[in-house]
Amino acid sequence: CRRYPCRRRPPLHCPNMASVTATGPLKNSDSKLQGFQLYETQKAVHEYLQFHYATSEDVMPYARLLTGDSCNEHGLAFPHKLAHVCKAHAPKASSCSVLDLGCAVGGSSFTLATFEQFERVVGVDFSESFVTAARSMQTEQSATYQRLVEGDSYEMATAKLTDVQKQHAHKCQFFIGDACTVTAAEAGGEPFDVILMANLLCRVPDPAKLLANAKALLRRGGDGVVVIASPYSWTEAFTQKDRWVGGYDDESGKFVDSDSKLRDAMAAHGFELVETTDMPFVIREHRRKFQLGISSVHVYVLR
Repeated sequence: CRRYPCRRRPPLHCPNMASVTATGPLKNSDSKLQGFQLYETQKAVHEYLQFHYATSEDVMPYARLLTGDSCNEHGLAFPHKLAHVCKAHAPKASSCSVLDLGCAVGGSSFTLATFEQFERVVGVDFSESFVTAARSMQTEQSATYQRLVEGDSYEMATAKLTDVQKQHAHKCQFFIGDACTVTAAEAGGEPFDVILMANLLCRVPDPAKLLANAKALLRRGGDGVVVIASPYSWTEAFTQKDRWVGGYDDESGKFVDSDSKLRDAMAAHGFELVETTDMPFVIREHRRKFQLGISSVHVYVLR
């Protein structure tokens, strides 16, 4: 999941480029960090480079042993499949702008840029380390990272843009910012036609503020679209329980599910839910251990 502390940060800026190539073994001391601090670590950058850019074979080399295709096909290329959801529901205009809110290291952004109707693609993330990595991918078109083999043994791997992504990467801009407070002016100037929030909702301290800000970031009068994907992995390490959008029992003991709470919250801001689907994703921990998550994907149109 992605994450943001919803608090004001200094104005968005473009720090000097820094290499994301590892110079030594990744450390396990990151486990002592809490919340958003985890996403500034070298370990997190390397894990997200793998999640966003590794080939299907690199992420899940044992797919042949599995029944069905849940991991072999649908659970891979998660950032890119979400970009295709944005394309399918974008306003029918000759050119649109899209905001990848919580862009991490830019996998969805670069795929969004390959679509002709998206003339401007902006990625915003609170993590300076992630934004630096995304900018490095844009300028260098690849980045070296470490991945765990097993135990404490690591190997080098390379994250690469596809040939099509390379051709359109110039359409992307990446900024550091807070998803709950960032303005369109801070994120490149004009409001947006489409907003993608991929696995971000359950990693902010104030989801209600995040949803309200999404409406403020959309272009007025243009049937703006918001695509929200979330596995609803609520935890008080990121969000106080009284701010969760579902995932708890109410005072009567009735379960409050996140799908319904999110739909109601978006309806209160004038959004209509036009599509829902489940989208799996696979995260490689090491060569013999993998995480399977299922994000609930909601597509909303501002009426």
